[in-house]
Amino acid sequence: MNKQQSIQHYIKEETGIDISKNLLAFVMNPKKLEGLNNIALRKIVIEYAPIYQRFRFMLDGPQERSWLAAFEIILMCRIAHKPDLEKILKSSE
Repeated sequence: MNKQQSIQHYIKEETGIDISKNLLAFVMNPKKLEGLNNIALRKIVIEYAPIYQRFRFMLDGPQERSWLAAFEIILMCRIAHKPDLEKILKSSE
């Protein structure tokens, strides 16, 4: 199983959510978030929000969790000062 399949499988097992190939590509290479416009970034935030709710503040775990933690850090930096996107991500707090 390659890294992409491993992360996809981990998210499915832990949350029951099948993530899109688009989101998976950003998880694998979070630096790509820097080039997104606000509309595309909003779509990523909306798709990732339920996964974020499940894994937020969790730093330990399998290797797949490390990939998600790195993605979350860059995503949080990217949406800083965008209260509408922060609200979507943290909507069920």
